[in-house]
Amino acid sequence: MSTITAGLPLGGVLGAVWLRHRTALLTGLAVLAGVCAVLLASGLYVRAGYRSSGAEACDPALLECNRVWKDFIHGWGAPLMVGNTVLYLFGGAVGAFVGGPLVAREFEHGTFRFAWTQGAGRGRFTVGGLALAGVALTGATALVGVELAWWNEPLARQGGRFSPALFVEGAPALAGRALLAFGCAVLAGAVLRRTVVAVGAGLVASVAVTFVAEGLRFHYRTPLEDTVHTLVQTSVDQRWTGSTWYSDPAGNRIGSSELFDLGKGFADAEKLVRDGGYAVHEVYQPADRYWSFQFVEFGWMAVLGVAACAVAVWWLRRRAV
Repeated sequence: MSTITAGLPLGGVLGAVWLRHRTALLTGLAVLAGVCAVLLASGLYVRAGYRSSGAEACDPALLECNRVWKDFIHGWGAPLMVGNTVLYLFGGAVGAFVGGPLVAREFEHGTFRFAWTQGAGRGRFTVGGLALAGVALTGATALVGVELAWWNEPLARQGGRFSPALFVEGAPALAGRALLAFGCAVLAGAVLRRTVVAVGAGLVASVAVTFVAEGLRFHYRTPLEDTVHTLVQTSVDQRWTGSTWYSDPAGNRIGSSELFDLGKGFADAEKLVRDGGYAVHEVYQPADRYWSFQFVEFGWMAVLGVAACAVAVWWLRRRAV
């Protein structure tokens, strides 16, 4: 048996893995294809309303376009609002449901005794399964992310792509989150040997990492600072404003309440900022850093996901079954 194990080529291992897991992988791909079909149909509906309402031709920087935008959202924006709420944790959920059964199910059904003795051994068979599923998952979720970019274009044009709900649906970030949840689910399945628990662990990891990423994201690169002299929609260039503070004509830092107390309302405060020497200071990330932020997020999530898979393989190779 050892001679057969040593001589089994990589193609043979991947072929055996494919035969073992093809139903689950094809089911997962079919689900993603269904999601893409729904996005296409709803996206065409939203795009038709985006054009007919006049929102597409309206400049988001103009105040009068706010009414046009509200009319568009009221009439055609329901799929965008509901869809983004559902899709916020989409990548992590897919990764958890793909990775959870991959190893845990072998233990639950007792099939590991057969699968790991077919000339590949537990280590090579597991690595082959993780590689095949991980590559398929990453590629498929990235393709869904490309379609989501088209689907979300009206929201991105209005509020910027750094919006948390839109950023997590970008292709690199979506694939990275799926891979991290996949790795955590695989590791939980290897250690705990229960599919439901493994899937749950992947889901918990995907939720936790979403909040962690939101806390870290603004600091992926050193933010810039800008001084503007208006209170009206300062982020017309789609920048991501992290914080805002104000200064008086002498350059002393003041709070927003102090600025508004100097006048009788927003109009007076705007006049002070525009003509009275007062200023608004923004700490921000420029819009052209979007893709670098996407790949930074993909990078650290992918590293953690691959590391979790590596620990799972190490655990399986060293623990008696």
